[in-house]
Amino acid sequence: MPRTALLFVVARDEPERYEYLQRAFASDHQVGVVLDRRQGDRRSSNGQGNGRVARDDRRKLQRRTRDNRHELARLGYALIRLNS
Repeated sequence: MPRTALLFVVARDEPERYEYLQRAFASDHQVGVVLDRRQGDRRSSNGQGNGRVARDDRRKLQRRTRDNRHELARLGYALIRLNS
């Protein structure tokens, strides 16, 4: 089975765009479309949010290598090229 090469992350407040992209790329197995599941910054350095204080962010070198919040806010989606 071919691996997903591109991933559209669609802003939560853009359900129509999400549905459109789902339909548009339904037959292309190299393109994935997901809704952004994040609800804000979970690791707050000022202790607000979920009550935890951020120390060393162990995720920095893990999955996310770029911040796509600005693209989501401006465009309603972010397009991410996945490494194979």
